[in-house]
Amino acid sequence: MREDALHYLCCPLCHSNLTLSQQKTTIEEITSGFCVCQGCGKQYKIENGIPDFLLPESLNDQDRKWMHSYDRMALSYDIIMSYLAPLFSFGLEPFERYKWMKLLQTSKEAKVLDVSTGTGRNLPFIRCIIGPKGKLVAMDISKGMITYAKTKIDRKKWKNVEFQRANASYLPYRENSFDAVIHVGGVNTFGDKRRALNEMVRVAKHNSKIVIVDEGLPPKKQTTFFGKFLIKTNSLYRSKPPIALLPKNVKNLRASWSIIHSALVNTSWPFYIVEFEKT
Repeated sequence: MREDALHYLCCPLCHSNLTLSQQKTTIEEITSGFCVCQGCGKQYKIENGIPDFLLPESLNDQDRKWMHSYDRMALSYDIIMSYLAPLFSFGLEPFERYKWMKLLQTSKEAKVLDVSTGTGRNLPFIRCIIGPKGKLVAMDISKGMITYAKTKIDRKKWKNVEFQRANASYLPYRENSFDAVIHVGGVNTFGDKRRALNEMVRVAKHNSKIVIVDEGLPPKKQTTFFGKFLIKTNSLYRSKPPIALLPKNVKNLRASWSIIHSALVNTSWPFYIVEFEKT
């Protein structure tokens, strides 16, 4: 964590400003210590350069279940997403992922938030768009995932990426902080989808773009033979774009569907894309 992160960080509970306490630093970052809320006094531990803003009392059973699952699978998940998915999709997976980032319609030196970054699969594609002078902020509920993501980025020696552990339904960022917000793969399993979507909109700047991508088949294709087969392999393919749960202060809403085909049919990935702007 770098000290200038305090410009956009806040308490996820009361949204008050934060100060640093008992911090230990290297030349480049704060490696340990605490972020202390000036409002409610709550302390958030910094460990290995990652501030932990997860509020245990905010977790419901569904979020807790998925968090523990992702903690256990961080390495295998990264192997699947970073190596096997591109391989079996004949390069289509990274091509599609880059197109999702392009939908953000942001520019060089922008500040972008990647919600539920996992092991950081989106980060190289976002950095291609915003460049080394842009600011990239990544968060995830899973300590295993976010730690693995930071380790990968530290190896690349990228200086414009910050990581936080947090619940997507209680984001530790000030209102109107980001030029764009992206979320890929997760909202279908969130325990409180409405609150998480409201949070993504809250932290985005006015007129900025928000893009959400997750598993889902178009309703008409769910009744086809191929659709029924895919749903048997993953029930989340029944999921619908969470349009009805979006707050009122959005505009230019658009939903679409597509599929990443694979050499292994049971690993094909149908998905929906929801894109909109904050008013």
